[in-house]
Amino acid sequence: MKQFYTVTEYADMLAPEWLAARINYCSIKFVYCIIDGAEKLKGVRIDGQIAKIGDTISFDGKRLSVERR
Repeated sequence: MKQFYTVTEYADMLAPEWLAARINYCSIKFVYCIIDGAEKLKGVRIDGQIAKIGDTISFDGKRLSVERR
């Protein structure tokens, strides 16, 4: 069963369990940027690919992949 998650501004706080369990800060990492002194989420990096806000992350039971808008 394939699961999908669309990246939002609050993905670091509201990530589904299957994504949060795989964050190891090496291959899966949240990318932030500083805008006007505030830290905002820019996207999620998965094995060198960046899923920006609005992109979809899919999980098929073995691996994660990024689908662009």
